[in-house]
Amino acid sequence: MNLFTLKRHCLMPALALLFFSSCKKEVYTSDIYIRKQWKADLSASNIIPAITGRTDHAVATVYLMDNNELHYYIYFDKPLNNGDSPAGAVINLGAAGANGTALIKLDASSFNDKRENDGAVTLSAEAAASLVSQTALYLQVSSSQQPNGLVRGQM
Repeated sequence: MNLFTLKRHCLMPALALLFFSSCKKEVYTSDIYIRKQWKADLSASNIIPAITGRTDHAVATVYLMDNNELHYYIYFDKPLNNGDSPAGAVINLGAAGANGTALIKLDASSFNDKRENDGAVTLSAEAAASLVSQTALYLQVSSSQQPNGLVRGQM
């Protein structure tokens, strides 16, 4: 082995070690974590009293963070029947098949042209604890033509 080959064999690992040791990856850590999450399949057939002739459908994801922020994303997967438009959303206490009491009103009046809305609400510690402890919750979205509820789904 000549001197040039020996230098090349020693130089290459040293350069590789220098290159990889100089690459520093930033590690992102958060002080805020998801405390609880829910998914809801919202359908017009779940509304009480039932709405006839409507096939509207939406999907929602809701996240309660440990800083008591409630984040939500609601979207309709197709245009609403009869040219209707979403008007508001509420998380209610109550089991399937029965109407309950309103727990948290979401600012869901500003659905975009893709029929979706997302936002966040800051809850009191009591409201967040109540939300976590409840086993029967449902999300209901109303519309301009159905102010008492267009779609509903258990969380």
